[in-house]
Amino acid sequence: MIRRLERYFLTGTLVLLPIAVVIYLGVWVWDTSDVFFMALLRLLGVGVPPWLTPLLPALGLLSTAVLILLVGMLAGHWLGRQLITGLEHLVNLVPLVRDVYNAVKQISSSFFTRPEVHFSRAALVEYPRRGSYSLCFVVQKVEDRFKPLPPGHTVVVVPTSPVPASGFVIVVPEEDLIPLDMKVEDALRFVVSAGFLLPGNNNSPAE
Repeated sequence: MIRRLERYFLTGTLVLLPIAVVIYLGVWVWDTSDVFFMALLRLLGVGVPPWLTPLLPALGLLSTAVLILLVGMLAGHWLGRQLITGLEHLVNLVPLVRDVYNAVKQISSSFFTRPEVHFSRAALVEYPRRGSYSLCFVVQKVEDRFKPLPPGHTVVVVPTSPVPASGFVIVVPEEDLIPLDMKVEDALRFVVSAGFLLPGNNNSPAE
C-alpha cells in the first residue's frame, strides 16, 4: 500500500510540476513585463498618465513580445548574426558570465528548437550487461561507413531517464535488436516517467 501511494505521489508530481512551472513563469512574466515598457517611456522622456497605470502589465507584455520579434527578425539576417556573434565573443571573455550564458543558451536551445533526428522505431538492446535490457531508439543503419565493422550494424540512441536528450549513441548489430510493438511517442513517455507509464495501460502507473 505504501509503495503504491509512493508511485501515485511521484506520478502526480510528474503531472503537476510542468503545469506549476508554466504558471509560475506566466505570473512572473506578467508581473515584470512592465519594466521594459517603463524603461522605454523614461528613455523617450514620456510620463505615465494615471489612467494608463492598470494597463502597464499588458502593455509591457506586448512591448516585450514586439522586442523579441524584432530581435528574431534581426538575427535572421547577416548583419544581425554578425552582431550576435560579436556579442557572444565579448561575453565569452568573462569567465563566470561566459559559463552562465552558455548554460542558459544550451537549455533554451533544447526547449525551443526541434530536433533534426527522427527515430524510426523503439527497440530493446542487451545493455549494459548480459541479461539486462535497455530501451533504445533506432536512428539509421551504418552501412559501410565504419570500415572496421562488418555489415549489418545499426546506430541506436539509449536514452536516460527522465531526460531522454541526455542519452548516448551506440552501434550494435542489427540482429541484437529486439523489436517492440510500441510507438516512439509511447516509448518516450515511458522514459520520461522513469518507467511508471507503461504503454497500453491508459497511461496509468504500473501496479
